[in-house]
Amino acid sequence: MPSGILKFFPIVHWVRLTTRKDLAADIFAGAITTVLLVPQGLAYAMIAGLPPVVGLYASILPAVLYALLGTSRDLSIGPTSIAAIMVAAAMAGAGAGIDPVAGAVILSALSGLILLAMGIIKLGVFANLLSQPVLTGFSSGAAIVIMADQLRHFAGIELPSGLQPHEMLAYLGGRAAILNPQTLVLGGVALGFLLLTIGTVRGGRRRHVMFARFSPVLVLVLGAIAVWGLGLERVPVVGEISARPPVLDITMPGAGAWIALLPSAALISIIVFVESVSISKYLAGRRRQSIDADQELLALGSANVGSALSGALPVAGSFSRSMVNFNSGAHSQLASIFLALFTAATLLLFTPAFSGLPKAVLAAVIIVAVAGLVDLRSIPETWRYSKADGASNLVTFLGVLAYGVEAGLVMGVLLSVLLYLWRTGHPNIAIVGRLPHSTEFRSIERHKVETWPDILLVRVDENLYFANVGHVQDMLTREFQKRPGVQHLVLVMSGVGFVDSSALKVLQVAIDTLRESGVTIHLADVKGPVLDRLRRTRIFEHMAPGQVFPTPQAAVTALTRAAEREKELIPI
Repeated sequence: MPSGILKFFPIVHWVRLTTRKDLAADIFAGAITTVLLVPQGLAYAMIAGLPPVVGLYASILPAVLYALLGTSRDLSIGPTSIAAIMVAAAMAGAGAGIDPVAGAVILSALSGLILLAMGIIKLGVFANLLSQPVLTGFSSGAAIVIMADQLRHFAGIELPSGLQPHEMLAYLGGRAAILNPQTLVLGGVALGFLLLTIGTVRGGRRRHVMFARFSPVLVLVLGAIAVWGLGLERVPVVGEISARPPVLDITMPGAGAWIALLPSAALISIIVFVESVSISKYLAGRRRQSIDADQELLALGSANVGSALSGALPVAGSFSRSMVNFNSGAHSQLASIFLALFTAATLLLFTPAFSGLPKAVLAAVIIVAVAGLVDLRSIPETWRYSKADGASNLVTFLGVLAYGVEAGLVMGVLLSVLLYLWRTGHPNIAIVGRLPHSTEFRSIERHKVETWPDILLVRVDENLYFANVGHVQDMLTREFQKRPGVQHLVLVMSGVGFVDSSALKVLQVAIDTLRESGVTIHLADVKGPVLDRLRRTRIFEHMAPGQVFPTPQAAVTALTRAAEREKELIPI
């Protein structure tokens, strides 16, 4: 079979190697993951402000398309809490003129097209676009926003939409007397039951783990039975729903809605990609395998276009379902195809049963599902290691809580970029000398080293580019003022992997300027790719032959010998 087909459809290779035992494992994993997916799909659609059945449609065609194109054996594609809250935020920002289902379809289509475009031009490197502190702060803040929003279903009263967590608590606190006691008790009992099952999982016994996986379905069934059997008429339920795709009953808006939702779709596509690739890399590492980030873009883009065609919300990789899929023994993405089949069967056969599900119990399922995303300990831990990363984590977290998921994410990304520019704009610059009885060169501030009054060796531990070349130039000027006897400056380039045009121009000017003041610039330990690029410029026209050395030791040896020869030529 042509290698191009195997590269574009990795599943073909996996199927060819599948045994009966592997097939049975994939069927089992697909069935177990479906048990988790059904309540999550219904609940996440509710987060996005969509009919619950939309969450199941987002789990069929997208899962199949990713299974055909994805390079991760274990990633489970479908609705996620983060994508759902971003859809809700996008729709709140778009105003009341767009039907929620139509808006979700537009966001899915735009996100899919953006991801496909990124895949075609091979922008898989953007998997690292969001730093881990920003992603952690965003996930923690978004999880708290989601949990706070579910309080409306516990309260059992109508609440304004778009409230931030502190606003939600203040609003409910002022209306404590009119809260619905039936929804409070039912939701509280469901939440307590689910939290108890999580506690049993920590015991590590297999039967406890299996029970915890089935507990969301069990608590929904018991909740529906309680509402029906106890006659809890004041408890809001999902209501009558149909297996018919809701998108068939709406009119899609014009180009104005697509343009209005484009910025939100761009943010969603970034989160979908980064979140999914992070999960894929983690699981691939456990199998000692690898993924192709560019192919993942194509797979995720196709999955989101498939979600749009299904009339559903944007999809991404789910960590909880992917871990269940992995731990259930999935061999390949065939498990996702079986998951799609089981979900379709559930949609066709059991949809009428969803009408009696109490919203307070669904809210409890959501709270437990997203609670694991809250990682407040990472803020002080990151701060202790790096104040810049800690600030990115904290600002993103607080921004999401105070201003919403989109604004908080943008704040975190902008701050991390600014801090990166500041950090690389102030690189570590070390004056180095030679360790005794060695050819190794280290910082004079950290080690006892040998130095020379007429030779200044400077190591720059960062790429040289427009943001930091001025800082480097200022530092060298100060050092020359301290050392008037310096005749040779050796730039140790071991930490430099790139020199941009701005830095190159400054270096050329410095060579000529320092030569006029009696100082010669030399380069040492230049990386091969950097040296190749420099040779394509005119910089060596500004330098005398022999001013580039393979190591600092070679530079010192050559310069000291030259100085000795000059002394020998001076008449006594």
